[in-house]
Amino acid sequence: MSLNKSSSSATAVDEQKSQLLQQEYNKSQQLIQQLESQSGTLASQLQEHIIVDQTLSSIPPEERQVGKRKCYKMIGGVLVEKSIDDVIKILHDEKNQLIKLKKEVDDELEKSRKKLESWISSNKIKIVKG
Repeated sequence: MSLNKSSSSATAVDEQKSQLLQQEYNKSQQLIQQLESQSGTLASQLQEHIIVDQTLSSIPPEERQVGKRKCYKMIGGVLVEKSIDDVIKILHDEKNQLIKLKKEVDDELEKSRKKLESWISSNKIKIVKG
């Protein structure tokens, strides 16, 4: 009878360890998914900025003068009339910030993936899908 008690307590400890490992794995996977989503959103915003920048930059300088063409920029939820040159400068600044932020997110994503791989190998985890 004492054999069953020690066997059942060992099984309970193994089950608890297994649950903790599963929770840790799920947290890592969730973080990776969030970082991938952020990276995708930033890539989309960056692409939009590039398209607008190319479109505005293709306008000849003589047509960029105030009064010939109107240009609006959304600032804090309000459309503000700006000169085309001002909007191009703002776009360049925002584009550079997006590039920097995307690089930071991508670096964090890479670190998180490597950390997960290292954790999997150090804990001798075998992924079973099904």
